[in-house]
Amino acid sequence: MDNTKNIPNRLIHEKSPYLLQHAYNPVQWFPWGEEAFEKARQENKPVFLSIGYSTCHWCHVMEQESFENEEIAELLNREYICVKVDREERPDVDAVYMSVCQAMNGQGGWPLTILMAPDGKPFFSGTYFPPHARYGSPGLEELLTAAAGQWRAQKERLLESAEQIAAYLKEQAQTGNRAAPVMDTVQQAFRQLADSFDPENGGFGCAPKFPTPHNLIFLMEYGKRTENREALAMAETTLVQMYRGGIFDHIGGGFSRYSTDERWLVPHFEKMLYDNALLAMAYLEAYGQTGRKLYECVTRSILQYVERELTDENGGFFCGQDADSDGVEGKYYVFTPEEIKAVLGDEVGEKFCARYGIFPGGNFEGKSIPNLLENEGFEEICGVFDDVMHEKGRTEACGKKCKNIHEERWGIANSDGGCGNGAQDLRTLYEYRLRRTRLHKDDKILVSWNGFMICAFAKAGAVLGEARYVDMAVRAEAFIRERLVKDGRLLVRYRDGDAAGEGKLEDYAYYSLALLALYRVTFQTDYLKRAAAWAELMLEQFFDRENGGCYLYAKDGEQLIVRTKETYDGAMPSGNSVAARVLQQLTQLTGDDEMQQALEKQLYFLAGSMAGYPSGHSYALLTIMDVLYPTKELVCTLSSAVIGEERRKLLAQLGYLEETVPGLAVLVKTEENGQELCELAPYTRDYPVPETGAQFYLCVGSECRQPTAEFGEVLRWLGETAADK
Repeated sequence: MDNTKNIPNRLIHEKSPYLLQHAYNPVQWFPWGEEAFEKARQENKPVFLSIGYSTCHWCHVMEQESFENEEIAELLNREYICVKVDREERPDVDAVYMSVCQAMNGQGGWPLTILMAPDGKPFFSGTYFPPHARYGSPGLEELLTAAAGQWRAQKERLLESAEQIAAYLKEQAQTGNRAAPVMDTVQQAFRQLADSFDPENGGFGCAPKFPTPHNLIFLMEYGKRTENREALAMAETTLVQMYRGGIFDHIGGGFSRYSTDERWLVPHFEKMLYDNALLAMAYLEAYGQTGRKLYECVTRSILQYVERELTDENGGFFCGQDADSDGVEGKYYVFTPEEIKAVLGDEVGEKFCARYGIFPGGNFEGKSIPNLLENEGFEEICGVFDDVMHEKGRTEACGKKCKNIHEERWGIANSDGGCGNGAQDLRTLYEYRLRRTRLHKDDKILVSWNGFMICAFAKAGAVLGEARYVDMAVRAEAFIRERLVKDGRLLVRYRDGDAAGEGKLEDYAYYSLALLALYRVTFQTDYLKRAAAWAELMLEQFFDRENGGCYLYAKDGEQLIVRTKETYDGAMPSGNSVAARVLQQLTQLTGDDEMQQALEKQLYFLAGSMAGYPSGHSYALLTIMDVLYPTKELVCTLSSAVIGEERRKLLAQLGYLEETVPGLAVLVKTEENGQELCELAPYTRDYPVPETGAQFYLCVGSECRQPTAEFGEVLRWLGETAADK
């Protein structure tokens, strides 16, 4: 679109990439806010609400087809007050009106289209609409014309309908079952996943297929706790087939949003931070349980993609990358055999095409998505990716030492059987691909999504024994602490020097979980202290102390037409599921009675919400399993005489254990943190710090073992073996 031909609308003053994408539409958009609704009241017009996000393909399509259409824009401007919302900045608004769409239509999605009265009460909902009717689907122009006519002729009828919908939403929000968290619910979730499992391709159900990594983490945890091999096999099949498919970017690393087919071949090409965070944790879990090198390689490629493409220079993580380039979905990612040969040479190019399924005619609109679905040697082809330009600079600066690092990360001349086999070709193609039209990047930084990415980097540091991953997590947390906290409260997003938005439940829950993850790998008491403080604020502002469950937005925040409690673990775990995990971990670490009471109410609320469909709450079930199985608490008292490499190695071993032993919580007490730790966890007063070495105190369920100075004895007690870190 030629922006010079248009006067910008009010969105030009926003920071959201999604809103800015619509700033030159002829539609006179308002951002969500009182100005829009006051104008609707004054002019007696209904509100046209459009919700989406910047990397959404069909949001782009609807913009190009309809919101850049002068005739449709004129209709919208004449008959409606038009409001644009970035769902990632306003998850509360999105959740409320998505529940409307799902209740009215049985399904939802983005772009989300709502027609509503000036008081925010909706009377119509849908998703994507073409500009004009086609293939039996109504067109946006016809819909808008008809609704505007009804507003003029039958306004009272529409308002009555809006009141009924709002009343229904409030009724649904106020009702809720409570149930005891029991193992039968966990087992039912496993059976539901098993019934929908695709044994050939992995994943669940038919196309389209979503990774849902928290389902895979649940299966692995369930399998380990119950010794159910089928559960682990389901997760492994899915993880392997996703890696082999086109949903994984074999050139540049990272995963796309979902697959449009059952084989994981053709993705919806957008890449989202939260998907890659959760998938990294799923592959790490698989690696921790199996030691299979493939899972380590995939994890590293995900994290290196995030580090290279989605990391702000100051440490925060961006939201994602678009599916489209030059207005064409997937153009950036696909190749022809001729193109490959032109880049790599005929002989090498032909071998590469054979390896990655690139052939004449292609597998996607005449071109090919690189994949390993027909390559049975996929186990040996696990390319390790890194920042090409960064590595070039390092190699030039420090010679052979950096060259060795470069070779290790790219798999060049690597003979250990882990990586290699064409990694140099991948690097060459990655450099070539960078010269194509670059993908749009949603460069806002969200507290919530960053929380899970921090967890992923922290876990990777512990499981893979690599300090730089922990450093990435530490930098990202510092970014949030320094830029996204105001007056003791969390904000939602940061972009281009601006931080804004009232923090929602998922911001507080995910950030608290990130702080706990950092404590688990660093054992710095400050992380635990701040996690407890943010969790207390979360309970104060969001928790329903009478019935359990947390509301989506704060009690002193902007009030919408209904105050909802989300429990379904969809693309991301719900704020309520994560809040439960935070409360459980804090209760286990600190023994805090208030946290324990809140946890019990939260689990009864979550268990009640699972009735009939527990597999849709897989992340919450992780916490339920934690409380149903005997807990394990390990306190290590560590002398200040233990320093240097000896201390680093011990803490690394403890972090590794905590990430690989189900239900284990570890506290480390020293002379330096003793007083502060005792305030957080009063029971640790009874654990003296030795003058030399370390002392270990392990309790499993209600049984506590005799203290020991031998770490090997702890390992024997846990029935685990730890890798030499």
